[in-house]
Amino acid sequence: MMKVHFIEGGGFSGNIFLIDCEKPVMIDTGWDASLTHIGPQIKEALNGRQLDRIILTHRHVDHIGGALVIQAEFGGTIYAQKDEAKALRTGDPETTGGRMFGTKVHPMEVEDLEDGDEIDIGEGQTLKIIQTPGHTEGGICLISKDDDLFSGDTVFTEGGVGRWDLPTGDYPALLRSIEGLAKLPIQGLYPGHGMPVKENGAKHIGMSLRYLREFGGHV
Repeated sequence: MMKVHFIEGGGFSGNIFLIDCEKPVMIDTGWDASLTHIGPQIKEALNGRQLDRIILTHRHVDHIGGALVIQAEFGGTIYAQKDEAKALRTGDPETTGGRMFGTKVHPMEVEDLEDGDEIDIGEGQTLKIIQTPGHTEGGICLISKDDDLFSGDTVFTEGGVGRWDLPTGDYPALLRSIEGLAKLPIQGLYPGHGMPVKENGAKHIGMSLRYLREFGGHV
């Protein structure tokens, strides 16, 4: 099983997950454009190695704000779904949430990901891209061969779901995305906010789906 280092997001910042494998991968980079708080944790986890990839689950500033400073210090090619990547290449202040939160999103070089892509992380492990629009138009989750899901802001533990009332969000799309995830035998659930769980993640996704079906259309 792959080892996952969890760097918890503080305040509005999203969680960071560093997958410790032959080709180290970081999933999301939080908001902080400084390494003051997160740098020592990343350095300890990498133990002298460099990142192979930085994969961003969606375009929002609380998940991509640290990408450039982390890349400069620890390497790694930045990847995102193609619609999200387009906004990140231009530093779009509207759909990234930059203007809303009074911060500048600096344009970055981003490689495109497509639904169904498989990322080789070494030692026989892969991460498969599942496109899950709804929170944003090109949001993604990543699933491992061990049925661990890195869910960004699509779905959280304890029955939470991502907002759909921000630019490019869409309630019916989010509902369809979570309905698809609910069919999978998810074990670990590693969300963009809140605490992860290492087993029975499908139970949490089922809770989220019930909430979304019952209350979501009225929020």
